[in-house]
Amino acid sequence: MYELDMIIFSRHSLLKLKQRGVSENSVIKTLKNPDYNTVGYSGRKMAYKKFNSLYLKVIYKKENKNSVVITQYWTKEIK
Repeated sequence: MYELDMIIFSRHSLLKLKQRGVSENSVIKTLKNPDYNTVGYSGRKMAYKKFNSLYLKVIYKKENKNSVVITQYWTKEIK
């Protein structure tokens, strides 16, 4: 596992945190210690972590050594 220098939340991501009932702390936990990682559209990275019965899916991109969170949401399964 690599060490993250900084986690940066995009404006869109910050807006969706509140709308979707996700805490910044949950996103940080998901990025620092994911249960599953994969690569998606345009090379964007996806990290999943299970919280109770749902997974938090965090979509982000790497810029230098920083992780820029694009969006996040709850899902029942890893896709």
